[in-house]
Amino acid sequence: MARREARRAEPGTYDVEAAVTLLLRPAAAGLDFLAIKRTEQERDPWSGHMALPGGRRDDDDASLWATAVRETREEVGVDLEKVGQLVGQLDDVAPRTRRIPAIAITPFVVVVQPDVVTRTSSEVEYAVWVPLDVVVDEALRGTLELDVLPDREFPTIEYGGHVIWGLTLRILGQLEEVLNRIGYTGRGSA
Repeated sequence: MARREARRAEPGTYDVEAAVTLLLRPAAAGLDFLAIKRTEQERDPWSGHMALPGGRRDDDDASLWATAVRETREEVGVDLEKVGQLVGQLDDVAPRTRRIPAIAITPFVVVVQPDVVTRTSSEVEYAVWVPLDVVVDEALRGTLELDVLPDREFPTIEYGGHVIWGLTLRILGQLEEVLNRIGYTGRGSA
């Protein structure tokens, strides 16, 4: 992943830049990733969704990596500069609907130790470690219909009562492509 150059959004194309962290940790039989459930907030288009830690770039952020570090520390209490190892960056993603702000999101992939401690902020209802295998498990795939877009179905992954879809699922889809290239098909394969 580190050898592959991530595709960045065209400068000036989006009103807002943001970064998220795809946190991975070793688990008993593979890797887990950290998903968060965002709290319900009226002005947040991703309110109540399962997501990855992250957020908008502040003027004080020297880079999008700095945004990812700051947001991960704020939302889940993990200081990536102390306990994380950056292993790569995935392609930028952006919403495919005009109902969402024009935002380009840069995903960073970071590995932490199995015993890393998380603590959630007021922006996060809870955090949950999810086996990475759910990304490659076709049996967990489904679709979601939204009242505001009744003519469309959105792909999902459902695990333990958590529904992952939208931008987060697209980011995980990129990770799945990387896993496929290295021959990862599930726990115990790579």
